[in-house]
Amino acid sequence: MNEDNLEADVDTGGEGVRPNLEVIMHVPLEISVELGRVNMPLHAVTRLGRGTVVDLKKEANAEVNILANGQVFARGEVVTADGKLGVRIVDVIPPGERVRSLG
Repeated sequence: MNEDNLEADVDTGGEGVRPNLEVIMHVPLEISVELGRVNMPLHAVTRLGRGTVVDLKKEANAEVNILANGQVFARGEVVTADGKLGVRIVDVIPPGERVRSLG
């Protein structure tokens, strides 16, 4: 299978997807948003409790990673809508790169 053809087919948003790929297009994926990461020694982790603030070393308006099954596929910005948190996608990794990252 040629990756260039795969990229073109997948990028259509479902239209024109090859029949052998159609089967997997409905497989559920876990989507998560990574606000940040920090390394902490075990003794600091054992002291974490309600009300503790963990400094993620990231600016409040910094972009966040959006992951599908643990793999980054987009970046976004945190927004609020009707009192709820959401993420506005600002950049999407090209389909060919996403496919390669899964391999």
